[in-house]
Amino acid sequence: MDRCRARYGCQVKGPILCLLIVINGCHREPPDPVSPPVQVRCVHPERGNIDDTLSLRGRLEPPPGGTLLVASQVAGRVVKLLAHEGQRTAPGDIVAIVDDMAARDALEQAEAAVAQTKAAMTNANALLDRTHALVDRGIAARQELEDAQAKAESARAGVAATTAAADLAKRTLGRVQVRSSLAGIVTRVLRGPGAIVDGSAATPILELASSGTLEFVGAATQMDLARVRPGQSAAGLLIGTSDKLVGVVRALPSAIDSATGLGSVRIALSKESTSGPVGAYGLMQILVQRHQGARLIPATALRGAMSDGLEVVICKESTAQVRTLQAGVYNEQKVEVLSGIEDSEWVAVDHVLGLRNDTPIRQMP
Repeated sequence: MDRCRARYGCQVKGPILCLLIVINGCHREPPDPVSPPVQVRCVHPERGNIDDTLSLRGRLEPPPGGTLLVASQVAGRVVKLLAHEGQRTAPGDIVAIVDDMAARDALEQAEAAVAQTKAAMTNANALLDRTHALVDRGIAARQELEDAQAKAESARAGVAATTAAADLAKRTLGRVQVRSSLAGIVTRVLRGPGAIVDGSAATPILELASSGTLEFVGAATQMDLARVRPGQSAAGLLIGTSDKLVGVVRALPSAIDSATGLGSVRIALSKESTSGPVGAYGLMQILVQRHQGARLIPATALRGAMSDGLEVVICKESTAQVRTLQAGVYNEQKVEVLSGIEDSEWVAVDHVLGLRNDTPIRQMP
């Protein structure tokens, strides 16, 4: 205390002020404790291959021309619908039935006409035979024979015409059963029981999508489209499932949507792909380029963002050294190093966010 009084000149100060000065002056902060080294795991960069990929979200769709409107070939009322949305059809499957009353009436009329013309032809042939006999005996004139021959020819033509009409009526009756003409999936039901159809493509009943040639259609920005080329391979999954999608880029858009700034990339799916429902969403990665022999580090070594500049922590002589990194291709596991790290250096792969320059570290085995 006396040393403190002498140091601060308390002999000339008031006792109370002197006491405060002595107390404040003689109080010393304890020295900062030495921080223990942070245990980190460090690795060397390694050489390997990494893929430059482009992820696209899209859905399964039939290719252009892969949809078909199924319509009745006869006019009438739909009395039964035998298909529903999502149902798979094979060629020849009955998907709807149209009222057959008008077709049956037409067939009965045609068959009656056939019977009538056949009877007329029988009479005409009999008349021709009698006229032949009379002419041969010199009783009838040659003109009568020619008239009888003309009537017989006309009767035969009438039979041919009515028979053809009857065949058409039979086929028309068979067409009241509306059938699928391809192997596909019902994507839309356009008319149900009770609907009137006119027998033309103007009143379709169903829309079918070919199930054998589905494509994955993904949306891409103009910048991403510049990296895509036809023939590039792609793989992915249907969202929410483990169903695999495998294919190659088939076509790029000829125009970009001015409202969204996106264009459609069409990927033809191979036989290796799981057959999913039309319209199902998926995620596919297009292999843009494979970088071979690249310098790679684990993605866990990175800190920061691409836009702000990536950083890594170098393990150097038991201390941390923060360094800026120039990265190339990266994914969830690996990052391609373009510059900033040498092959012989060690890179921290854990606790990287809490390390600063000269932070004491100890490498874990």
